[in-house]
Amino acid sequence: MTPATLLVLAALADAPAAPPPAHQLSFYARSGLTAYLSSARTQGGLGGGVGVRDTLRGLWLLQADVNGLTGLGSVLEVRLGAGVQRPAGGWRPAALVSLTGLFGDQLGFAMPGESVYARGPALGVGLTLAPARFSLGSAQVSLVELGVGMGGDGVGRGPVYSLTLLEVGVAL
Repeated sequence: MTPATLLVLAALADAPAAPPPAHQLSFYARSGLTAYLSSARTQGGLGGGVGVRDTLRGLWLLQADVNGLTGLGSVLEVRLGAGVQRPAGGWRPAALVSLTGLFGDQLGFAMPGESVYARGPALGVGLTLAPARFSLGSAQVSLVELGVGMGGDGVGRGPVYSLTLLEVGVAL
């Protein structure tokens, strides 16, 4: 190879890729479990759901999903999240701040000195880490996302734990 050919090939190898789109909408399905544990109630379960995500400039994430959970009755989980992901490459770990609402059945406890049970949804805010997240063309796959936060239900407060076993998405 001539030096000119090597110079052209080196320039092409170092050429920046096309910039990511300003907005990339994707649809995803997930399976996992969520549990809210306070002194007033236990709520959550195992299940799955669907959601929509907007990826801004390949870096920032905005997402919303709904999930049906079972185990302690029927629970509807609604999550809103915002975070950041690794902007390029096939491996795309992410970290998100999430707001979670749990609606439906619960295992309630009588609080000492209280004459009321926890009613209404349990709301929590927390951090979710997705270390095994991958982008494969227009598809995204995430394995084992871990989340932990704090929640309240009007009577008690307690931790909110979540574990996503599998999340699969596709860009629209």
